[in-house]
Amino acid sequence: MSESKRIYQIDLFRFIAASAVVLYHYLYRGYAAGNMSLLGFDRVGEYFKYGYLGVDLFFIISGFVIAFSIKHLSLRKFCYSRFKRLYPMYWICLLLTFIVSYFWGAPRYHVTFTQLLANLTMVQKLWGQGDVDGAYWSLYVELKFYLIIALFLILNRFKKICLDYLVYFWLLLSSLRFFVGPSEIYDAIHEFFLLDWSAYFIAGIIFCQLFLHGAKVQLFVALPWCLYISIDGAVGRIHWLERTFHSDFSPYIIGATIVVFYLLMLLVSCKKLQAINSSRFVKIGMLTYPLYLIHQHIGFIIFNHLYLYLNKYLLLSGVIILMLALAYLLSDRIEPRIMKHFKS
Repeated sequence: MSESKRIYQIDLFRFIAASAVVLYHYLYRGYAAGNMSLLGFDRVGEYFKYGYLGVDLFFIISGFVIAFSIKHLSLRKFCYSRFKRLYPMYWICLLLTFIVSYFWGAPRYHVTFTQLLANLTMVQKLWGQGDVDGAYWSLYVELKFYLIIALFLILNRFKKICLDYLVYFWLLLSSLRFFVGPSEIYDAIHEFFLLDWSAYFIAGIIFCQLFLHGAKVQLFVALPWCLYISIDGAVGRIHWLERTFHSDFSPYIIGATIVVFYLLMLLVSCKKLQAINSSRFVKIGMLTYPLYLIHQHIGFIIFNHLYLYLNKYLLLSGVIILMLALAYLLSDRIEPRIMKHFKS
């Protein structure tokens, strides 16, 4: 999104989403399951266990931003812009995480050079390799979303079609789970079209269309259905959450949180949050991507080395400040120098 056309509330929402994920990992996820962190926060952590939903907000924002940015982009320019946006910073954070994990992560965080090479592609799942950092799973989802948009751009090149048609077609596929049982064909559609997460991306596209073109009856009809599918999917994941963390998760809190996400994005799309459309949010928005990439395993490794020697809240605060400082260094100092080597 260019600076002159930037929607600054989106930067604020990105940072809030990233902060929610960071606090979820540090205060709950790391200690609650998988022995990722030896630093436990017990009751305090319970207040942050829904922070994982920040990723759901990321997906809505991604749908909005991509729909906003492809208006005048060819397929080649779209692919190049996404590569430039994702990969250079990802490679830096990947190498940093690999180095910290390789030298200080044992025995919990074991990484290999084969794993590193596979992770450089961002599609390590296809090579049968695990993520160097567990947070990378969402990048694979993002890449598949970009592939769907790329296919739309290819179709649009030969036959001009409105983005609304992608919304309707994708939303129809997303509704199949209510009417179709498991089968090889459905499973392939489910995997390729991201049906676990598609409603968020579709909603983001709808919000962008409302922002750019104003109210359309069809889109306002589609939006509540997206919301229903989003909540149904999120509540459906409760079984996995409760099995993993041996803790109760409220479907009401999950549903209400997703409703809040939709309402916030609706307010943006209807231009009702202009009071907070401030360029001051650009800097914190820039922190989001590197912060998300570096915080988890590096933070846990620091916890595991120092938790016996420092007050846990002092250690937590120090690690959060360190991650924010690293994210600032990467986004404000290092990334601009790298971007000079890429054509605009």
